Order: sequence, then C-alpha cells, then structure tokens
Amino acid sequence: MQSESDEIANKKDKLVLSKEVVRALWWKQPYANAMLIGKVETRTWCTNVRGKVLICASAKPYSVKQVDEISGLLVPSLFDAVNPDGSLNGHAIAIGDLVDCRPMQYEDESNTYVQYREGLWCHIYENVRPIKPFKIKGAQGWRILTDEQKAMIELL
Repeated sequence: MQSESDEIANKKDKLVLSKEVVRALWWKQPYANAMLIGKVETRTWCTNVRGKVLICASAKPYSVKQVDEISGLLVPSLFDAVNPDGSLNGHAIAIGDLVDCRPMQYEDESNTYVQYREGLWCHIYENVRPIKPFKIKGAQGWRILTDEQKAMIELL
C-alpha cells in the first residue's frame, strides 16, 4: 500500500507528464531491463531527441545466441535473470530522461553490453525508474504518447 507522500509524488509525476511530450522507444530483452541497472543504450543512429522516454520491451526478445553475438560480454544467466518467463515482453517497463547522444567509444563496452564497432551511437539516459508494467503495442522508431498512455504510467 502506498503512503500518502508516495501517492502525492506519483500524482505529481503524472501531472508533470501530462504537460510534456513523452516519447516511447522499444528495446528487445534483455536490453530493456538492463536500462534499469544503468545500461548505456546503443543504436545505429544519432538522435537530437531529448526528454522523457518510455522504455518498452518488444514482444519478441533476443535469443541467447543473438545476445552473445551482440555483446560477447553478457552471460546467458543474466539474460535469464532479467525476465526469465517473458512476462514483460510487449510491455512498457520504465521511464527515463534521454540527455545526450554521442559516438560509441571502445571503453563504452562494459556499460552498453555491446561489442564496440564503428558507427554505433550511445544514447545516454538518466533518472531511469521502473514503472508498473502495462501492455503497449510495439513500433519501430519514436512514438509520441497520447494523454491516455501517459496516464497509465505509475512509478514503482
């Protein structure tokens, strides 16, 4: 049960969200959950987008083999630990602030769980917080949330 101060804080966040643009972006697991432990996101494209981003887990996760090919660093046991039964696939799971985008450097490997390769971009997030998961239809690229979708965001 939430305390009164938690309820006020949660309502305050909803009120703030209702007045700003919130974008959604999809990650394949296990990388969606890894955002909650400070992962630096990598993409093949640069972005000028800044602000609130809803972190959504796509319906289909990467296989252990695909994760090994991408990362060479992330062990299968971590893959299983983040979402062993797949229950979060197809759900919004977190919200964070996208604050920067820069070219990936070799030394970023340990924070991205991705092997360095030229042409990758680091999307830097701060203040990533878990939310009460809710189903959301997947998409490629950025999607701007509707007021109804923003109202579904409840911080945990």
